[in-house]
Amino acid sequence: MKYSSDHFEYNMMVFNKGQSDKLIVMSNGAVDLAKKQPPVFMRSNWQEDISASLIYLDDPTIHGKGLKLGWGQGNPDEYVLETYSRLMLKLSEVLGYKSEDVSYYGSSAGGFMSMILSSFHEGSRAIVNNPQTDIRNYHPSHSAPLLEACYGSVEEAYEDYAYRVNVAEAFVKNNNMPMIFYIQNQLSAHDIKYHFNVFLKSLKENKMDLKKLVCINYYDKETGHAPLDKDQTIEMIELLSRRRLF
Repeated sequence: MKYSSDHFEYNMMVFNKGQSDKLIVMSNGAVDLAKKQPPVFMRSNWQEDISASLIYLDDPTIHGKGLKLGWGQGNPDEYVLETYSRLMLKLSEVLGYKSEDVSYYGSSAGGFMSMILSSFHEGSRAIVNNPQTDIRNYHPSHSAPLLEACYGSVEEAYEDYAYRVNVAEAFVKNNNMPMIFYIQNQLSAHDIKYHFNVFLKSLKENKMDLKKLVCINYYDKETGHAPLDKDQTIEMIELLSRRRLF
């Protein structure tokens, strides 16, 4: 499925499973351009193993730029995540899903996008694994080129578009912190120091409802920032998309 705006072509892969009462929207992490050029739909080969209906989102931000990560930024004139949020609200309605039946899933940059997309979609939830929460705090070799390509400079991005590049600022802008199931490897030191800790601090400073943040921790030194494996991820998606555990 495609949607074209004045600035971008939005590519989506939709699996509508009529018997399912849940919808999962999946966002990409880093794209290996040596293996596949955009559009890319990560984990789309899992669709038969997940009971819910699925929508996979390609990030048009990186098209033609030679970048692996786009974090749904777009350009100053068009915010990709905001456009996708409008598309997901309409598409989920057309497919017959209530907001409370919709979950946004992603790991790493996909987790960043999922939390913001869920914030746009009131009543939905986000399921994220080792996500970024502030683009600038990711490795500069990836974050700086993206922010410069989109906004001219890192400084300009944060001066004019803080709500796009920082998850907590997005919640403030949207006046909505969604229910978040935050799956975190506690032995991924960079994630903890530069993303989880600063995210929690920002939520507290902005007086967000911390009861909406459910942390699910695990300890795996070998895998580090990498997400849970396929079977573990699917188990989490199946459980957390259906139940509010707290």
